[in-house]
Amino acid sequence: MQLSILFHAANIGFMVMFTAVVAPTVFKVLSQKAAGAYLRKLFPRLFLFGFITSSSATVAAIFESHAMNIFTSAFIAAGFLGNAFILTPKINQYRDAVLGGDATAKTMFGRLHFISVAVFVLQLLGSGYIVISGYLSG
Repeated sequence: MQLSILFHAANIGFMVMFTAVVAPTVFKVLSQKAAGAYLRKLFPRLFLFGFITSSSATVAAIFESHAMNIFTSAFIAAGFLGNAFILTPKINQYRDAVLGGDATAKTMFGRLHFISVAVFVLQLLGSGYIVISGYLSG
């Protein structure tokens, strides 16, 4: 089995775990203020972990000489960096503005949050593609 596929399987595991278990539990157990504080600490770490696994998959795919996995892994890694260092700080900025009473910030918060979620879903699908295509090619 190719090592790049194992890194993408790890991506799928942590991404599904976050989506199915962590996020719903945070909002059920913690107050809105505590949930917000927790997620502000979690998201950068989550995205950096994804960057590490995806970058590792990129390097592995280079050694495996698998062009599609190289490019897909690199795009997934770039998405994690974009989420960590561009989208998340902006989302937090607009969320703070909304909480401070700025009604116009709500639209930008919603748009940026949607983009962040869309990137996350595309990364999950990309990792799924690599794992499934690797499994099918045997």
